[in-house]
Amino acid sequence: MGLPLFTEEQEMYRQSLRRFIDSEILPNVQHWEEEKICERSIFEKMGKLGFIGPNFPSEYGGGGMDFWSAVIFSQEIAYANCGGLAMSLFAHTYLPLPLINAIGTEDQKQNYLKPALQGQKICGLAITEPSGGSDVGGMKTFAKDMGDHYLINGSKMWITNGTLADFIVLSAKTGEGYDLTLFIFDTKTPGFQAIPVKHKLGMHTSDTSQLFFENCKVPKTAVLGMPSMGFYYLMNNIQEERLIAAVMSTFSAEWAFEKAKKYSRERESFGKPLAKFQVIRHKLSEMAVSLEACKALTFEAIHQFMANGSTATKVITIAKLFATENSIKIIDEALQIHGGWGYMEEYGLARAWRDARLTTIGAGTSEIMHEIISKLVIDEVQHERQLLR
Repeated sequence: MGLPLFTEEQEMYRQSLRRFIDSEILPNVQHWEEEKICERSIFEKMGKLGFIGPNFPSEYGGGGMDFWSAVIFSQEIAYANCGGLAMSLFAHTYLPLPLINAIGTEDQKQNYLKPALQGQKICGLAITEPSGGSDVGGMKTFAKDMGDHYLINGSKMWITNGTLADFIVLSAKTGEGYDLTLFIFDTKTPGFQAIPVKHKLGMHTSDTSQLFFENCKVPKTAVLGMPSMGFYYLMNNIQEERLIAAVMSTFSAEWAFEKAKKYSRERESFGKPLAKFQVIRHKLSEMAVSLEACKALTFEAIHQFMANGSTATKVITIAKLFATENSIKIIDEALQIHGGWGYMEEYGLARAWRDARLTTIGAGTSEIMHEIISKLVIDEVQHERQLLR
């Protein structure tokens, strides 16, 4: 199954973005990997050239195109084979910003959404805590209503862009159970601290941090959307997050597949190319089948998301589960086909393999995906879209 036909404007966007990646990203990937750094300047350069948020409204600095432009963004970034940078750009653009765009006030859009799309401010989304990630109801970070402001105490874990961020869309308890409220939190607020999380398996160029909030005072104007409605906002927003995860996993796998195919044609063993050996041919055949299935499910999820929004939960969840699980298998096989060279950093497969391993954990683990699918298929639970305002 091929990609849909893109508009002329979208193809122009793709070519411009590809040229930027060739000149500004690819020559620097190895250095960033070795130093384990995420360059703030990349956000600034991409924002200035209009590459961030191609599907966001043009009045706030976005490209004003439809969601397929986000697919182009994800595809080209995935082909760069720098999962950490892709993760940081993904966490900046498609975790907090859709929430601000959907439920933010005009002042919040002007002060946060617009500069974020222009690359002038970097942002992140803070949900997961040291005590757990999937159990949102068990969140311990608490925002106490003090009348004219809120007082926030607690901590967050595994937050992408945590130390780089100028602001964070922060989730905090404001009552019992699932009574959560979202805040646009300025990281210059007294009492806030971000500590980098190091020694990760992969995503070395992604800024991952633990966040601490100690008596952080935030104004009532920092509330995003309606108080106590944070859980519903997050559950709607996470569908887009999971969909983008499926897209990026699919194209990362495609990059690895193409590398393996090229290598198998060029590398000779026992007097003939690897691609002439049945065992390699069948490996590539299985990889091709899995890749086409990833594309088919992911593109169907995109169509349903564009038509029905977050109510396309079932197909999005299936796509996220299938694409992330199978992309890891495809990349692993690509590394195997490369033999000893696949294990070396020079060919990029080792980095792709390390980075891909996070995809079945982030944006909801595979186990959580199975549980959601079970409820939808076996228990016939219906997802109802919550009003955003």
